[in-house]
Amino acid sequence: MVERGTLALGRQLGQGGQGTVHQVTNRKINEADDGGWDVAYKEYAAAVLPDLDAAALASQVGLLGELSADEGRWLCDKTAWPAAVVENQGRACGFLMRAVPEQFRFAFRSLAGTSTATKRLANLEYLLNDDAYVAGIGLTISERDRLEILADLAATLTRLHRIGITVGDLSPKNLLFTTDPEPRCFLIDCDAMRVRGATVLPQAETPDWQVLAGEEKATRSSDVYKLALLAVRLFARDQTTTDPAALAALSPELGGLARMSLSPDAARRPTPAIWAEQLGAAAPTASTIPARAPAAARGRASRSNASSSGGSGGGAPTGRPTGVPGGPHTSANGSVLLGLAAVVAVIVIIVAFVATHSGDGPDPGPTSVAQPTVSWDDTSGTSQDPGDGSYGDGDSSDSGGAAADPSTTPPSAEDQAFGDVSTGDCLSDSYQDGSWSSSTPTTTSCSATDAYFRVVSIEDGSCTSDDMTWYHSNSDYSDTNLCLDRNYVIGQCMFAEADGEMLSMYFNATTRCDAGIPDKYQYTVRLTRVYPGGAPDDACGSDRLWKPGNGIVLCGRAIWKKHGLRDM
Repeated sequence: MVERGTLALGRQLGQGGQGTVHQVTNRKINEADDGGWDVAYKEYAAAVLPDLDAAALASQVGLLGELSADEGRWLCDKTAWPAAVVENQGRACGFLMRAVPEQFRFAFRSLAGTSTATKRLANLEYLLNDDAYVAGIGLTISERDRLEILADLAATLTRLHRIGITVGDLSPKNLLFTTDPEPRCFLIDCDAMRVRGATVLPQAETPDWQVLAGEEKATRSSDVYKLALLAVRLFARDQTTTDPAALAALSPELGGLARMSLSPDAARRPTPAIWAEQLGAAAPTASTIPARAPAAARGRASRSNASSSGGSGGGAPTGRPTGVPGGPHTSANGSVLLGLAAVVAVIVIIVAFVATHSGDGPDPGPTSVAQPTVSWDDTSGTSQDPGDGSYGDGDSSDSGGAAADPSTTPPSAEDQAFGDVSTGDCLSDSYQDGSWSSSTPTTTSCSATDAYFRVVSIEDGSCTSDDMTWYHSNSDYSDTNLCLDRNYVIGQCMFAEADGEMLSMYFNATTRCDAGIPDKYQYTVRLTRVYPGGAPDDACGSDRLWKPGNGIVLCGRAIWKKHGLRDM
């Protein structure tokens, strides 16, 4: 705990419905990392104090002490996580957090032609406008940047969910971004998150970013719903649309994933990990041309990697002008793309709060865990925030329940189903548009025609980048991730898309041969021969030939046609 009277407060950085954020000039967080991070103090408004769950706030601060050193470093680098509870006369009145890192600001230019640029927080809300506006205010963003920012966010949500954290009020007001040295995001307003079932204040939502009526707030599925909203609006350049057309024009797979994620049936929504996988697959072929006025051309990302596939081009439609953000909301954290990007700097997290000359003693938590240090700094300290934004706050919502104890949480039926799968098993579950055909895996003989995927390993963390992954978060917050490879068997069927005389095969879009064809495909292809170790180019005779990788050669024949197209 930190006594409010010991804080030297600088200028006000922002104000919202829940409180006011101030610069703190006499403290640093994590001093062992290049002299430490600047500190901000959020003081709750008197009106919300009766609803404040001080124990939940203390638990958020104490969470770092429960995590491994690596997990604690990651959380402190990705988020403006509460670092210390601040008390006034023995009652919790706010908390200290890391100030926004400099890389999440940009030089804002006025569209009115003002010559002097001002530093502003790079709030994702700026990107929900047309390209002319985005370029005009000084942001340089390409389609690939947008995909990679979303991929970083999806990977961040995956890891937060694994820890037991749901964001709840996931909106562009609470997200910052950077493209230097790589595209990534930074989450703020972390005291509004739900941690293992508990919340500091009743859950609130940003207007136009609410979950569907009657749906519980701050759940894993609600986070996915809002991630899909963000993806749809980021590529439509629109702040309110729910139409995934622009996203689908960039990548049909991402369009299908958005439709699934916006489903009223929360159980059908894919996980953030599937989003991260699909976004990562689409990014390498997306345009790197920065947005400019007039809008830059935007390329289409294709998931097909077949040697006989024909990719079709075309740009994403330009969204209508949507207005400008209503003042960026601030709060800070660094970020790392889970499994894709390295930590920007090695952050040394000290075990406990060091004593200050005001008499604050060490926090009475475990002494062998990673926890940020809050300490005195007799220099005045500086903050780069010009005070033109505010830290995001919510207004109303339902209250959170009691925190769950992972050690006593029994496995669910789904947990058991994933636990029964072994390395070397083959699965009969099909995969289309970023979603599995069932909620739990079903094993079958690897020689069966419906043995679509083989389990090459089972991890509690990420699979290798070459493996397809079926992610599952267990009831006790652990993970069972099935790392899969495609298992090709003669007689299997997959969907294909026609492009003139070319036939683009979607190797992971498996299907029963007697199933209907989704609108975006024109053909079902039945495998007639499979050569695991390679084959000459004439091995398929009159059938089509594909090379999906790893030396495999597939022969197949289009057995169904659609919309009057001739057989291929």
